Amino acid sequence: MLYEAERYTMNVFLLWLCFLIDTHALFTPDSDCGETKGCYSNCGDEGTTFLISWTSDSTAVNFKIQVELASNADQYVAIGLSNSQSMGDTSVTSCLMTNGAATFTAQNSYNTGRSNSPVTNPTDGLSGETGSYIGNVFTCSFARTLTNTNAQVFDLNSDYYILYARGTVSGGTIQQHAVSGRSFSSVKVDLQSLTNVCAGVDMRVKAHGCIAIIAWMILANLGYFIARYYKPLWSSKKVFGSDIWFLIHRVLMVSAAVLTIISFGVIIQGKFTVGSNNFERSHPYIGIIVFCFVIINPILGILRPDKQSKYRPVFYWVHYCIGAGVLILGLINIFIGIRLEETDTSNQAYYVFLGYESFQIAMIVVLEVLKFLEGKQAKPVESDREMTAVDSDGIAKKEETRKEKENQPYAWTVKLILLCVHVIVTVILPLAVVGIVATGTSTHQH
Repeated sequence: MLYEAERYTMNVFLLWLCFLIDTHALFTPDSDCGETKGCYSNCGDEGTTFLISWTSDSTAVNFKIQVELASNADQYVAIGLSNSQSMGDTSVTSCLMTNGAATFTAQNSYNTGRSNSPVTNPTDGLSGETGSYIGNVFTCSFARTLTNTNAQVFDLNSDYYILYARGTVSGGTIQQHAVSGRSFSSVKVDLQSLTNVCAGVDMRVKAHGCIAIIAWMILANLGYFIARYYKPLWSSKKVFGSDIWFLIHRVLMVSAAVLTIISFGVIIQGKFTVGSNNFERSHPYIGIIVFCFVIINPILGILRPDKQSKYRPVFYWVHYCIGAGVLILGLINIFIGIRLEETDTSNQAYYVFLGYESFQIAMIVVLEVLKFLEGKQAKPVESDREMTAVDSDGIAKKEETRKEKENQPYAWTVKLILLCVHVIVTVILPLAVVGIVATGTSTHQH
């Protein structure tokens, strides 16, 4: 009992610790945005992690890019101009920070599909390049002429979606950006105007997160709790020859597995680089582990030995440890996921999630105590049902009713009440998180 409670307590403690570690330094956008200059950022309520601003004259557009970076390692930030919200067929201008923030350069390149290549004469049309790295904020400024003889360096007199990306530099060459290190504007932007526009949100990310939340915070959670704590409530009830608790457990866990597979399919892109730090980068790898064991554990359930088999205890512990371990990993990964920039999720989701986890801890402690007391007061249960035949006087039926009441699980009423409360809270709080994730977007134009 203590082991189970301690393990879940540690899980929630780690989640709280992760929450308290601020992995994205926020800075306040320029108050002149939309007044004397155009701006594009991720428009967070509490600040932004990047800001692209511009002013224009009769010959050029003057760009300034500011972005929070954790170190002065060789990195780049880039602005892309595209006729769509995808990275393909995009005119790109990158600011490179190299030699420990001692050298700053700008260059033009072009995206063809997922590949980026420098254009012929990559500095043509660029001037006034300056850069700095102060207080973890990389600032780069440059001017780009309105027109260029190279068709891959787009004409700035037209409207485009603005795309932003950041990544590493190796040997003077920009590498593929991190998945969470990119964004796109919600609308096409006129660079001759003073528009203040915000980043759009990839709805696949929202769908992936919402499906995973339902799968793990509701279905897998209830499936686990019913198997470990609530099965005595239906110990004598069967449907189609199987215990009711087992059927409920199986339906919930299979549903969780199916939704996990769907959420994986929604987001998979053939690459697993996300995040700007190790905390965030762990998200896809934990997801892969969870996905694999989601497939393995149901197969183990199908192959379980008979109750009389000497391997039954081994199966039980393997199946239980995998299930409990994957549930913990799944919940941790959801917490990591809602912290990623791409989800564009407000702090409300964190608070609701941590409230949910705190409630689960409380339930674990209470149910483990009841389980412990039940073990101490367990009585031999009479298994024969010879008295089920009712005689003419109805005496046998009354006797059977009396015995069924005697054989009810320990604290039956308390557990039934706890189950009702548990189901209600375990459904409502995750659905609240789903609502925040699905609608919590800062996509708007000022």
